[in-house]
Amino acid sequence: MKKIEVILTQCLDDIREGRVSLEDCLNQYPEVRAELELLLKVALSIKAPIDIRPSNTFKVKARAELMNYIHTSQLRKKVKRSPGQLSIRYWWHIAWARATVIAVTVVLVISLAGTGTAYAAQSSLPGDTLYSVKLGIEQLQRIITFDEASEIELELKFADTRLDELEELVSVPVIQTANDEGSNNGVSAMSIINITVAEPEVVSIAKAARITIAVDGYQRNLNMAITKAANVVEGEILVEEVALTILSHLGRLDDIEGMALVDSQEIIADTRSVAINGHIRILQILATVNAVRATEINLLAMQVRLARADAEAVKGNIGGMEDALQEYEKLRRFGEGISNSTEMSGQDTISVDELNARATTEHMESLGSIYGNASQDAKGAVEQAIDVTIETHKQAVQGLQQQGAQGDIPTEPPMPDNIPQGDKGNTQDSESNNHGNNNK
Repeated sequence: MKKIEVILTQCLDDIREGRVSLEDCLNQYPEVRAELELLLKVALSIKAPIDIRPSNTFKVKARAELMNYIHTSQLRKKVKRSPGQLSIRYWWHIAWARATVIAVTVVLVISLAGTGTAYAAQSSLPGDTLYSVKLGIEQLQRIITFDEASEIELELKFADTRLDELEELVSVPVIQTANDEGSNNGVSAMSIINITVAEPEVVSIAKAARITIAVDGYQRNLNMAITKAANVVEGEILVEEVALTILSHLGRLDDIEGMALVDSQEIIADTRSVAINGHIRILQILATVNAVRATEINLLAMQVRLARADAEAVKGNIGGMEDALQEYEKLRRFGEGISNSTEMSGQDTISVDELNARATTEHMESLGSIYGNASQDAKGAVEQAIDVTIETHKQAVQGLQQQGAQGDIPTEPPMPDNIPQGDKGNTQDSESNNHGNNNK
């Protein structure tokens, strides 16, 4: 299904050109009719603005106020007095400067929107002529958003947008990228470069540069959301929302990699590393106030990585399978860190250890499936993952035993049925020997 902004732009063009009526457009998209009707009525009610050309006096004044805003912002960081000790004149200057910046930005955006540029910019990609307009509109949204929860949601929305851009860039050759409005003969500057370059490696470099812009933007949006969530007092719900959003990003990046051309798959893996690092960072914050919930989300992420490893094993992609297993191991080690720090923070260690122990059954079942689907050359990596999973189970059980809370959880984790008996014995013996050596 098309995005709502694409549908809106198309309907506006058709209605203004007299090709269809408002009702006709709404009937074409019944699944978004309610939202579309409201947006269309608002957009159609906006009159085309006059050709705004700021006078030289306005430009000079706006620049002066902007510089004053920058100066007062820097001064505010240096001042050590409490807000009550600062003069009313000081705070008035800050408020006025901020209002001026907002006003200037609004004037610029409205000037562009009058020609439909703002609408067209929404579908632009990194490297396109209108992409800077798209980022400018996003910055405007930041400026006029003051609620902390809304700021976090906005950054997560922008992170999703960066993934949209990444998906489009990696799934088609660069030379086939969509043209922009407002450029020479409807062809963007980047597209001209792509068409005129003859060497394939140069074209690949141009494509990589565009993809890098999207990836860097994704990382920046993600970090801003995490930082804002960490600074919210009593913001546990917001932190959890960020964590679950990043978890959804991991699954989406798997899908994007599946449709990406070969030359783009490596950078998708790099982007997934960004998401996993963000996942760990936000769960570290969540674990300080709710270690149980942080553990639940991390265990779910581990299962997602195992599902990815299984899918890659079925396709015979040894590299992809091993990458997913390495990501699983990274998340497992992080889970151990949550468990170890839970007791220090005075939280419920029994619930965390029980979650880790019970999750072993599901993880071992997945590892058994991966083992069965893996080629002979790849089975060693699966066996290593089984070994570390066994160790995680044993550590969790030991923690429960020390508190007399083992209950019905088995001391030994269930081994996958499809692993040959000889391999089961070697795996368990190796684990027992390592455990014994550590106790010497």
